[in-house]
Formats: sequence, structure tokens, C-alpha cells
Amino acid sequence: MTDALRHASEGHYSPEISMLENIRQFGLEAMTGRRQFYFGEFRRMVTASNIDVAYKARKSATNWDEWRKNNPELAKLLKIAEMIEV
Repeated sequence: MTDALRHASEGHYSPEISMLENIRQFGLEAMTGRRQFYFGEFRRMVTASNIDVAYKARKSATNWDEWRKNNPELAKLLKIAEMIEV
């Protein structure tokens, strides 16, 4: 989670974001040799992607409180990631 948050906020390397981008470009089988995700890796990549999206969406929002009210799940995930980061 912290790598995904630092990726969104500082451009830091995130293995999950990097792998997800490579899978989008080349396909899962090319990147892993498998035709299916393992559940844990899938959840990590989805969570990292959601943190990245949430951070960028909140940053571009003109009213963070309004954004939080309209995106309660993303706001909660971002709050958890920020608490872990500290």
C-alpha cells in the first residue's frame, strides 16, 4: 500500500503498479507464464491501482470534503494507506 501511495504522490516505484502496467501491455501469460492470476497478487494489484486512482482524483478535486462524500470507499482506502505510510 505504501508503495502505491508513494507512486501516486511522488512517482516512487511500485511493483504492483509496474506489473499491472506490463500485464496491460503484454498480457498476463507473457508476464507470469500463467493464464490466471493468483488471488493474492490480483488483490494487491487492484488495491494498488485503487490507491493510485484515489490519490490522483482527490488531488484534482476542488473540494476534498465533497470528493470524500462522493467516493467513500476510495476515501477510506486512501486514509488507511496514508495512516500506514506515517
